Amino acid sequence: MAEICVMGLGYVGLPTASLLATAGFDVLGVDVNPVVVESLNKGRTIFKEAGLSTMVAAACHSGNLVAALEPAPSDTFIICVPTPISDEKKADLSLVEQASRAIGPLLRHGNLVILESTSPIGTTRNVVGEVIREHGFEPGMDVHVCYCPERVLPGNTVAELVNNDRVIGGMSPDCAKRAVEIYQRFAQGELTLTNDLTAEMVKLAENTYRDVNIALANVFARVAEDAGIDVWEAISYANHHPRVDVLSPGPGVGGHCIPVDPWFLVESFPAHAELLAKARQINDGQGERMLERMMESGDLVSGDKVAILGAAYKADIDDPRESPAAHLSAAAKAKGLEVAVHDPLVEPGDWHGLMISNDLDDCLGGATAAVLVTNHKEYRSLSAKNFGDRMKGRLIYDSRKWLNHAALRRAGFKVFEVGRSLDQTQADVEVGMGTAGESNVDSGT
Repeated sequence: MAEICVMGLGYVGLPTASLLATAGFDVLGVDVNPVVVESLNKGRTIFKEAGLSTMVAAACHSGNLVAALEPAPSDTFIICVPTPISDEKKADLSLVEQASRAIGPLLRHGNLVILESTSPIGTTRNVVGEVIREHGFEPGMDVHVCYCPERVLPGNTVAELVNNDRVIGGMSPDCAKRAVEIYQRFAQGELTLTNDLTAEMVKLAENTYRDVNIALANVFARVAEDAGIDVWEAISYANHHPRVDVLSPGPGVGGHCIPVDPWFLVESFPAHAELLAKARQINDGQGERMLERMMESGDLVSGDKVAILGAAYKADIDDPRESPAAHLSAAAKAKGLEVAVHDPLVEPGDWHGLMISNDLDDCLGGATAAVLVTNHKEYRSLSAKNFGDRMKGRLIYDSRKWLNHAALRRAGFKVFEVGRSLDQTQADVEVGMGTAGESNVDSGT
């Protein structure tokens, strides 16, 4: 019998299980993927995350972390499975329900069940709690139940699980106190106690705030493009106001949280969430907006090849979930364009009906236009020669202010930017401006 059973060994579950094991708990990690289980039992992880491989190896070597395909009786169960949205923008809670039903027969009086998966308001009570009730226990009384969402930035998950503040939402105060006893063994941030419904709302509010803020920045960018204003300059000056903090515009947002979580509120509270739905449409529509600007120039037409640089949803990670590049690719195919996708970190293979490649020469070869979506460090040094030797055309859209625009324009490229008109960027060349711009500070991706 394990002290803690972690259901789901993905981007959050595996680091959580490893931290608990290194904190001295006897941990059983459970995943439906046999490759994940086999790798973990050999002390290895199948995805990249700073500091994770070393911690996993140490946790497994100590004997405190073991992986399996099925759960076993435990004192505490932590559910860390995905909660995606369907094509109809509805929450898919099937994995939460499956995990709950898997542990249901194993529950004993006094157990603690923690849901970490980002979920619509009421999921802890209505999904996890209902399964507990079906097995003869009253959730919140016979079995302690909590909702404790993570707040992590992929690429730095381990450090953020340790250092970030955390909300502990219990179905009763005693439930929350039980969860604190678990998290305080490794978490150094402040642990705030509340109820499960509030904790669910907190998680959705945090990510929805960022999505709406980024949508606002993208609206400002569209206005600036039409009005001949540099939106980056305008936002920079606006943010000097002590109560203003506009994030950066860009190609949209990605990842497992920000483009997903607002839909949970839209689905559950449609009468109140019109703004949230509109923000989602704006951010998801950035790829089509960029293509339209290039095609309006007359230099990109149906049948041409577009090279998309970056499938990962944020810089310097290998995670392509909900990437803005997916929306851009779909829009390009809908306009009759040939699409090639490159990423130096994402595993090559089929992705949304396209093949991700690690071969930059092949991706750029014969392309009329190139669109930089992800500001990977490896793209920072791309020169006019890198593009010119491979591409057929001379169109580049830099959605991250990441390339040397002046050098590209001197080499005959027409360079588009989010939030600036072509006339402005051409004027930069004429006065000697336009070296590589600042990186996108926070595009939410």
